[in-house]
Amino acid sequence: LIGSFASGILLYGSSLLYGATGSLELSEIATSFDPENALDLVGAGMVLIGLGFKISSVPFHQWAPDTYEGAPTTVSGFMATAVKVAAFGALLRVVYVGLAPVSESVYGVLWVLAALSMTVGNVMALIQRNTKRMLAYSSIAHAGYLFYAFLGDGPGRYQAVVFYLLAYGLMNVLAFASIPPNEDD
Repeated sequence: LIGSFASGILLYGSSLLYGATGSLELSEIATSFDPENALDLVGAGMVLIGLGFKISSVPFHQWAPDTYEGAPTTVSGFMATAVKVAAFGALLRVVYVGLAPVSESVYGVLWVLAALSMTVGNVMALIQRNTKRMLAYSSIAHAGYLFYAFLGDGPGRYQAVVFYLLAYGLMNVLAFASIPPNEDD
């Protein structure tokens, strides 16, 4: 239900950006984006919120621990890897291409989300007794780590994010594969 809500926010934000800029192509959105126009800013904010839910960054993370614990291990593993990798790929394109005119403002917000995601994810992972809940909070912390790589200033930051996503995806699949069958209860 929360995933559908997040998709609705993402879709509504995309429609607002389309209404404001006349295009859904990211390069054309960047060209037509007006930082003084409230419609552009609200649309961009809603797209970022929708993607924040998909990657389960703080404060949009509440669904992840309960969902990971309640779902079968294979489904939890899929959500922790494929969904997060795809959402971060989309976020990378949206921020670097579509929202380039307001990138400084977006970066400030993403720095705060990164710090909060790492802190909340790691602290909450420490107190979990269920393996899948612990992996969910680890996934939240990794969203913060990815944000820092994402917001880096070096020439290889795109490659660093892609490498991190590949390594994260492989290790998470292996982590979920190692969960004993009795954890599915």
